[in-house]
Amino acid sequence: MVNGRWSIVNGVLGVLLIALTTCVAPTETLMPAPTETRPSERLARNGPEVTIWAPYVSVLEQRTLSENSDVIGEVNFFWYELTGDGEIVGSIQSSQGLKTAREAGLRIVPSIVNRGFNRDSVAAIIHDEARRAAHIAEIVALVMENDFDGIDIDYESLYAEDRDAFSLFVEELAAAVHAREKLLSIAVHPKTDEQGSWGGPLAQDWQRLGAAVDEFKIMTYDYHHGASEAGSIAPLTWVDAVLTYASTQVPPQKTYAGIPLYGYNWTGSHGKSIDWQRAMRTAGTYDANIQRDDSGEAWFTYGPDDRHTVHVGDAKGVETRLAFILAQHPDLAGIAIWRLGGEDPAIWPVIRETIASMH
Repeated sequence: MVNGRWSIVNGVLGVLLIALTTCVAPTETLMPAPTETRPSERLARNGPEVTIWAPYVSVLEQRTLSENSDVIGEVNFFWYELTGDGEIVGSIQSSQGLKTAREAGLRIVPSIVNRGFNRDSVAAIIHDEARRAAHIAEIVALVMENDFDGIDIDYESLYAEDRDAFSLFVEELAAAVHAREKLLSIAVHPKTDEQGSWGGPLAQDWQRLGAAVDEFKIMTYDYHHGASEAGSIAPLTWVDAVLTYASTQVPPQKTYAGIPLYGYNWTGSHGKSIDWQRAMRTAGTYDANIQRDDSGEAWFTYGPDDRHTVHVGDAKGVETRLAFILAQHPDLAGIAIWRLGGEDPAIWPVIRETIASMH
């Protein structure tokens, strides 16, 4: 499924492939007996918290992490990919960014994404017992060698027939990382029932996955996306339906609602990913009238015959979204933001005030 996540991931990681180093898989699986207390049970949450996926970690993004560490609990650096050959490639792409996040007291839980959201690279591993065990050992080694607090699995666009094998993989990975007192996070496709609207959501058994992981992050965005007509990226009625269904499958105390800070610039049924900064520059250039849809999301049109339509997340939209989500689902663990970089800086006071009101 084409979405804003992959357009950013492809742009960031694609140009860095030459510099990436391949992690060396251990010769045997690291699967000691699990500890008695799961790491998630020791997380000190005082109300909803913020986790944030971070494909960029320049000076500006580092400052954002430092200045908002009172509300950000965890950063998911987008540094690692699963290749078509079944290997994990990647590296710590910003040692200063990592140092900044650690000094800010944030949990460091990097993401592994299947490159290009290629289903085959994941399927070849999870359906083969030996390869699955080796992959789990490689992930555990990556976490331990870099002293990360855990790992975030973002394996997308699987098929329905992968459902049981993927659940087993996540359960076995959870046992392995918990035995090392590390956390397991997972990003899942949104759905409002078990079936979902396509194979990707059906491949994710929320009950089994939710029972295994520590952090269950639902990507409640891309309702309209780069291959659809223009429209709200995350209508609140739909987000509510997704989270209501999730509450029947996964403990809310593990569940994070995805918050989109990006946007799309559509012409017809083709949309290109755009961040808030570029969207505002475009609106200013064309003297566009910024409007709000029923979910409070910012949008505008521009160009000859208004042929371009832009929807984007901004501070006002986040304020409306957070107030609605936390009022309807007050027991959520928190929110998972896609993404750090190019966002409206005014979102942070909004998030701080909204979360403070929940305490």
